[in-house]
Amino acid sequence: MINREDIVYICKATSNFTTCEKEDFLTIFNTVFDKDYGLDWFNWKYIDNIYGDSYIVLAYYDGKAVGIRAFWRNDIDGFKCFQPCDTAVLKEYRGLGIFTKMTLQALDNTKGAFIYNYPNENSRPGYLKLGWSINKYFYLKPVLNKKKLKDEYKYIEDEYLYWRFIKSPINKYSYCEIDGESYLLYRRKDNIYYVLGKFNSKYQGQLERADSPILFKYTDKKGFINNFLKNKATVVSFNNAADFADNIDIPIFKADYF
Repeated sequence: MINREDIVYICKATSNFTTCEKEDFLTIFNTVFDKDYGLDWFNWKYIDNIYGDSYIVLAYYDGKAVGIRAFWRNDIDGFKCFQPCDTAVLKEYRGLGIFTKMTLQALDNTKGAFIYNYPNENSRPGYLKLGWSINKYFYLKPVLNKKKLKDEYKYIEDEYLYWRFIKSPINKYSYCEIDGESYLLYRRKDNIYYVLGKFNSKYQGQLERADSPILFKYTDKKGFINNFLKNKATVVSFNNAADFADNIDIPIFKADYF
């Protein structure tokens, strides 16, 4: 019988992580999600982060790491923000309130920041139960008029583009050019791509060019076609004592899952 009172929680800034703690994090992550990510991924995402420290909670039982919960530093428009992601609990330790405990500890360590996330249908109720609110919906639509993209997408800052997308050790990204504007693309399958945002054309050489791509876009404006596609992303947010929360406009390209 596992006694939940014997579970120990440690929340640390990622710059203070030991090699052993990084390995504990990777062991749980890879086990739960059936991945084979290494220290290069952890260091890229959490140590080389251009915004600074993220906060990660590690849960231990009898000296063994059993749960992880990351609040990934991912600022928006110069405002201090965190995005919960990379959360996992070993199967035999679920149902013990570990997710809630880890979330509360992470929130306690990120006071004064704006917290946002793009949860799936399974995890969204858990966020709402903890007091988060639905911020917006993004609806997936085919791009029927490519010229309109210029006014629909935010510009991805150079430093963020380079760190988040070009230097990613796990994903490769593409681009297309329309009327002199460069658009960052995420390949969904075959020749189908999602448009993530606009970027500085000088970085085209570090991305793969997509030839005649079939483009889809995420927009916060619902249309008739969404009744058929039934594909949307929900954005939830939590004002963790931030005095700038009303000024945050969350873009789709900040989503961890791209």
